[in-house]
Amino acid sequence: MTDLKSRKLIAQQIARWNRLRRAIVEGNQEDQYSVIQAIVTRLPLTDATKRDVLSWSSRRLLARPQLDTRSQMQRAQSEWDAKGHRRLQQLLAGNEALSVPACTSPTLTFIVVARDKAHLTLLTLESVLHFADVPYELIVVDNGSTDSTPVMLERIQGVRIIRNQTNAGFGPACMQAAAIASGEYLCFLNNDALLTKGAIAAALKNFARPGVGAVGAKILLANGSLQEAGSIIWSDGSALGYGRGDDPELPQYNFRRPVDYCSAVFLITPTSVFRRLGGFSALFAPAYYEDTDYCMTLWQNDLSVIYEPSAQILHYESASSGGNDLATPMMAAHQVKFKNKWADALRRHRPPGLANVCAARTAVNSQNLRILYIDDRIPKRALGAGFPRSNDIVSELARMGHHVVCSTSTFPVIGDGYEDLPREVELFDGFRFRQKLVDEYIPAADVLWVSRPHNLKLLLGGGLLARPGRRFGLIYDAEAIFSQRDLARERVLGKSDTARSELEPNGLEDELSLAAVADAVVVVSEADRQVMLRSGVRSVHVIGHRIAISPTTSPFLERNSFLFVGSVHGPDNPNADSIRDFCRRQWPAIHRTTGAPLVIAGYGTELLQNEIIDPSVRILGVQDDLRPLYERARVFIVPTRFAAGLPFKAHEAAGYGVPLVVSPLIAGQMQWTHEEDYFAANSADQMAEYCVRLYSDLSLWERIREGGLARVRVELSPEAFADSLRAILEEVMVVPAQNQPAY
Repeated sequence: MTDLKSRKLIAQQIARWNRLRRAIVEGNQEDQYSVIQAIVTRLPLTDATKRDVLSWSSRRLLARPQLDTRSQMQRAQSEWDAKGHRRLQQLLAGNEALSVPACTSPTLTFIVVARDKAHLTLLTLESVLHFADVPYELIVVDNGSTDSTPVMLERIQGVRIIRNQTNAGFGPACMQAAAIASGEYLCFLNNDALLTKGAIAAALKNFARPGVGAVGAKILLANGSLQEAGSIIWSDGSALGYGRGDDPELPQYNFRRPVDYCSAVFLITPTSVFRRLGGFSALFAPAYYEDTDYCMTLWQNDLSVIYEPSAQILHYESASSGGNDLATPMMAAHQVKFKNKWADALRRHRPPGLANVCAARTAVNSQNLRILYIDDRIPKRALGAGFPRSNDIVSELARMGHHVVCSTSTFPVIGDGYEDLPREVELFDGFRFRQKLVDEYIPAADVLWVSRPHNLKLLLGGGLLARPGRRFGLIYDAEAIFSQRDLARERVLGKSDTARSELEPNGLEDELSLAAVADAVVVVSEADRQVMLRSGVRSVHVIGHRIAISPTTSPFLERNSFLFVGSVHGPDNPNADSIRDFCRRQWPAIHRTTGAPLVIAGYGTELLQNEIIDPSVRILGVQDDLRPLYERARVFIVPTRFAAGLPFKAHEAAGYGVPLVVSPLIAGQMQWTHEEDYFAANSADQMAEYCVRLYSDLSLWERIREGGLARVRVELSPEAFADSLRAILEEVMVVPAQNQPAY
């Protein structure tokens, strides 16, 4: 036994060293941070000090370059000017001619209004020629230009030109162009803006959803900083471009959402809608507030305005008006007109102020819930450990149309994060920006959904959630009762040498007491629900896994492997323990009888490669696509000895049509029918026996396969999952409805 423990310890240390080496050499930020976290959590420090060290480390690791200064903005505009002048001189000096592709049925009509600044207009038009990725027509309104604009336009074949003798203004010129447009959609594009690759296609996808009236883009200034990520209309009629001057790559500017309005620097709207609603009002001629007014009109006609972060536009800014200083007086005058016109509607808008930005950046007219979901980290499905279920909850809430912020608690936001989450979900780094989470995001929420007990305990430590008169419904997603898992782990492995975190519940009573502050509690199994109810918790809902069955098609005889899929987060987590024990005690006999290989896949499983030295066992690590493994698998094993909740991978395997052999613990959690839906062992030896039987018997295999598929189809369907979410939201929203804020 001592020799076995020594080999295990050596293997674990080798695995840790290899992970550290890979993180340093490959430079993957997530791996680097994971190594830092593993080191810091083992230091003899308080939880608060560990958190400070990790927060400092993440800031250093994820630091981005500082944004350009005002002088650098001027330099960027100067470079833009110089490039435009060179290109204009080149075009006019020779015989070169540009050409708009001929199109009899355009999807889109680009409308560009030009008033002098021929060099900037030329760059704008060339960006359309280069990056428009749908059939289009191009209409340019020359608003009485006195420079070389008319001559330059003659060099562009296929462009439709409207020539005004004087400056009619932006709004009236757009109306002239819209009157002759033949595209299904209109795209208003400033003559000092540059279209980028993919912007049009990304924006147009939004119109596949019903009720969308206009789509705007992420607009960048000349120096690459943000001009706006959608815009806010305040109750006094003033407006704010969300995020101006900030880093455009920050998560808060990279999720899709309904907004009060988007600037006509780049704005796409259906031609029929624009004409039916009267387009840009003459009240705001010659310019400013016509786009704000149009978007307000859309909202008042039950049509939404969408900010699309994947559509990116570069903007010189105020080239035609002569700069913001000249534009300001006209903006102020038109603000008064706008406020008078929309006085009744503006009463629903928030007053201007930094404290209201977080809530106001999503359109006030959008009726769906604002839900703040808090978990350890962004729930990527490949992580396992309950994160696939979290991913399904967040994704389904977004599909319902709710405005979801997914905030981390113990891990920073690293990378894009949208591999398997809808772009409508905002990703927030609640680990690094805890105070902003508490001060801005929680007060702006209609529903606060807190996953896992240590995260609720952390928030309760600040006293915020227990305050009387809070304006949000609180859902505590306990997932499972973890103290029972800890007791089972202790029985299997003995007491852990690792110090318990101050945030971990201290026993069953402490864990159950957390539910008292919540308006509703969520667990993954009926067994855990009954424990909660017996403890006096009033409202407990069961929300398990969401699985749409997708049966594999390979016949029995073409399948030749046993399969285990699960995530390994550390050397002694439930999956690491179970597969290690299975390979030592049960696998040798199974392999001798069947001759089949055992395939092990999942996040972190490569850590076991130095411990399990057996040519019949293949450890693959995380896989982008698991289906090929399921197609080749004849039997899926779940040998778990201690765990909480429900085993997602067991349900997933059954949904793929791969029969299960499960341990006594998993049988107790799933509560399916033995020898009809799966094989449920009473002991380790019996599990090996069932593996051999199921691998060898075609008729038995087919019966168990169909039973498992039927169970998943009935109990874990996407429809049932969505219904469960709706039920709990309807219940908790009774609370905030009684105390709606007045603005």
